[in-house]
Amino acid sequence: MAIVKEDHVSFETAKLLKEKGFKEWCRCCYGVAVLHNGEDISFDEECDLKDEGRENEIEYVEGGRLYDYGCNNSDKDAEVWAAPTLWDAMKWLRKNHNLIIVPNIRIDDQTSSIINCYIVGIWYVPKNNGGAFCYTSPTPENGYPSYEEACESAIKYCLENLI
Repeated sequence: MAIVKEDHVSFETAKLLKEKGFKEWCRCCYGVAVLHNGEDISFDEECDLKDEGRENEIEYVEGGRLYDYGCNNSDKDAEVWAAPTLWDAMKWLRKNHNLIIVPNIRIDDQTSSIINCYIVGIWYVPKNNGGAFCYTSPTPENGYPSYEEACESAIKYCLENLI
């Protein structure tokens, strides 16, 4: 049986989701990273440094670590941010804001062959079915190199410009 590795939104997008009211429970969340000399350290190592009086050597970085424990952004002041998968973020945009993200492959107009890159369309489909409107998410000239990058970009675009 294959192991599925899920892609989560970036920390920047997780922050935007929280600002826009995303409160769905997520298995993972972003939290504060604890560093010493620029390297991640464990809770025990942090405690050891504090016990030695070396607190000044500890650096705390907002959103620097993806944790595998659940949260749902219920406490808007907490320094944790729900980290939904790309799919869950797109589903939330569809269900709550009628925005449908449609990543697609790019086709060469001359040869009709597939170019190995992705572009994105964003559709607004009102619940009353009163027509649809398509936004074009900004796409780099050569498209996105992966489906996941295209989805991440479109989610972020919706949060920054359409909600």
